[in-house]
Amino acid sequence: MSEWVRGIFAASLLGAMALALCPPGRVRSVTRLACGLVCALAVASPLFQLDMDGLAAGIASYQRQAEAITADEDERQKLLERTYIEEQYAAYISSRARQTGADVRSVTVSARWDDGALVWYPHTAAVEGAYSAALSRIIEQELGIPPERQEWIAYE
Repeated sequence: MSEWVRGIFAASLLGAMALALCPPGRVRSVTRLACGLVCALAVASPLFQLDMDGLAAGIASYQRQAEAITADEDERQKLLERTYIEEQYAAYISSRARQTGADVRSVTVSARWDDGALVWYPHTAAVEGAYSAALSRIIEQELGIPPERQEWIAYE
């Protein structure tokens, strides 16, 4: 860092001396331009000494880290979406159970991801309560969960 500052100082000092010794007119304008370019090169000299391979490796490393963080966040977001969807389906079945008069204590729904449609869909349902054929039909017709993926758990 101190070498860089010394280089800027030296370029400025030499430029000032050259301009002081230069006669006025066209030659002075050309000298002023040349001194400005030398000072600009002195200021930008650290850029010419960059380790481009190291810089590229560093950028690639940061890109991999960013991709890993993004992938983790995508998975966490997907899990949150799944949990929310499962809770909404369970609440819907509970609501329909009350409407049909079915004796249901709790409902748990598991969802699966459909890569084609890019949505969560209800896959299985576990209903704690007395079996209700009407509610089973509603679960099958409205949510697409066939009776073989419905579990009815009796309670006492």
